[in-house]
Amino acid sequence: MALLCPAAFAQQAVQGLPPAPAGQAGPGASAGSTASSGGTSSGGGITLKLMDAIINVHPSVRLDAQYNDNIYSTPNKTGDRILVLTPALQLETRIGTNSYKLRLATAIGEYQSNRSENYTNTNLNGLAELNLGTRLRARLEADYLDGVDPRGSTNNALTSTPDHYHQTQGRGIVSFGAPSARGHMDLELGQVRRDYVNNRDTTAGSDRVTSDAGLTFYWRTGPKSTLLFQGKRSVIDYVLPTSTLGSVEMAYLAGVQWDLSAKTSGTFRAGVTKKDFDDPARAASTRPSWTGAVRWSPRTYSHVDLSLSRQPAETSGSVGDFIDRTSTAARWTHAWSTTVTTEAFASYLTDAYQGAARTDNTQNYSARATYRMRRWLSFGGDYARTVRNSDDSNFDYKRNVLMVFVNAAL
Repeated sequence: MALLCPAAFAQQAVQGLPPAPAGQAGPGASAGSTASSGGTSSGGGITLKLMDAIINVHPSVRLDAQYNDNIYSTPNKTGDRILVLTPALQLETRIGTNSYKLRLATAIGEYQSNRSENYTNTNLNGLAELNLGTRLRARLEADYLDGVDPRGSTNNALTSTPDHYHQTQGRGIVSFGAPSARGHMDLELGQVRRDYVNNRDTTAGSDRVTSDAGLTFYWRTGPKSTLLFQGKRSVIDYVLPTSTLGSVEMAYLAGVQWDLSAKTSGTFRAGVTKKDFDDPARAASTRPSWTGAVRWSPRTYSHVDLSLSRQPAETSGSVGDFIDRTSTAARWTHAWSTTVTTEAFASYLTDAYQGAARTDNTQNYSARATYRMRRWLSFGGDYARTVRNSDDSNFDYKRNVLMVFVNAAL
């Protein structure tokens, strides 16, 4: 169950599919049907005039050259060199006060020695932000992903090829209340369906549909602070008829949003989440839950982002009933000049398997430097290290990944 802020959707990280490059955000203009002219806009991208409307087109391509010294995330390391090519195309338009965005990205990963790990991940995402009146707004998102779970990234036994799946998602948030009103309310509905298409002996039990419904009430207590109260229900249905992992989760949270100065802003909410299984043989659970994100900006060009969460997650490989997951992360982004930016990241993740005698503690560290040679061209390097210690020594591992990249984006 994802306890997300209804004001924004979290983008799921997928192997080989990085988020849209910086400079591609921001709505364009209106859409039409017949292209009549084109050119490069001063804000980047290509502007197409379609009859009386305008579409901003942002093509990009990124090339990563990686060395991963533990591609299977196992105690005994197997290393390989990997090339990842990611072309992407983003379209943005605006009709009146409504904005629309469509993004298509494909990541093609080629391993030098372990060719069976090669993958092609494709993601199509659409977003509409609608102003339906002075007191009514909506944010609608649809997403399709054709992707893989790299071998060793789940508890499933290693097979000859990565687990390949199709995932579709639809989500919408309708906001009631004027932006200037002291109180307003968000109604959230969504569904995610994941279906695996190969290695069915081990993946059939992971096919599932998750349906969410939530209501969040906001009450402004000051010019820069707001209280919030959220209730959310998630129904997790497993497609396999013999599966006993189906459940219903209920989350009740309260928290605060603040933007106290130009230097500090954030959101934090805490409460409880109850998980009831369809199968009475699996024990129900009620546990504390929280999620928070804080940004501290000591300078306009330097930002420190802190995040923390505790929430249930689904298990794999028939290990336990579910995962009680707690994470803490920090990221420091600093622009040393108009062309050089660095980023440092650290996180600590604890996965406590309920119904099984296993707890995993995972540390992640990374450092990245980016040089922006031109407005549309940048390159840099990245180092990432992961260390996992588990009660089950078969799941202990250490991994180091070195990467250099080139990114071109209009």
